[in-house]
Amino acid sequence: MSDGPYRSLNMRPGWKALAKRGQMAAFDADDVADAVCPALEGDWSAEISREFMVELRAFCDLRQGSLFDETGEALNRLRRLGFAHGTLGMAAADFAVQARQEGLHGAAALRSAIERTLFDRATCNVRGVEEHYHRESTAYRAQFVRSRLESGVQNAAARIAAMAERLAGGQPLGRSAPAKQTGLDDGASLP
Repeated sequence: MSDGPYRSLNMRPGWKALAKRGQMAAFDADDVADAVCPALEGDWSAEISREFMVELRAFCDLRQGSLFDETGEALNRLRRLGFAHGTLGMAAADFAVQARQEGLHGAAALRSAIERTLFDRATCNVRGVEEHYHRESTAYRAQFVRSRLESGVQNAAARIAAMAERLAGGQPLGRSAPAKQTGLDDGASLP
């Protein structure tokens, strides 16, 4: 365990990279925030299909005045597809319903549902990382990692919103990895 508990973390590689940055004090808050969106992009790409996005967009585009049967059928299709896509799909379907209940429709409802889904996933996975650190390390280290990851998610809020905007607009994800620091002047900033 010389490299830390992030190696045995049962999550996708993006979350392992984020946990590594969270546990090492050499990475500042911006470095941690840089790894949040790539982790979310990995989850979105792995769990959300084009078919689901078509149904999610169709559900969000329905007008409030639509026939109840039409809305109910669209919701049933969306939930079935969401269930097939695991927790991320189910969360997106639930947040789309919530956005519609708040009076949003169209692109605004879609953007809201996607953004809330991304923040929900980030929050859940931060808790999962903390739980893993509680099992594999000390309570102090688990608390330290959780606070750094939570601040990283907060610092990445604008980037997560931009990612939701891209996804709502039908643009492909950048699939970017956090920047590696390879030069002599790269690395932790000095006080």
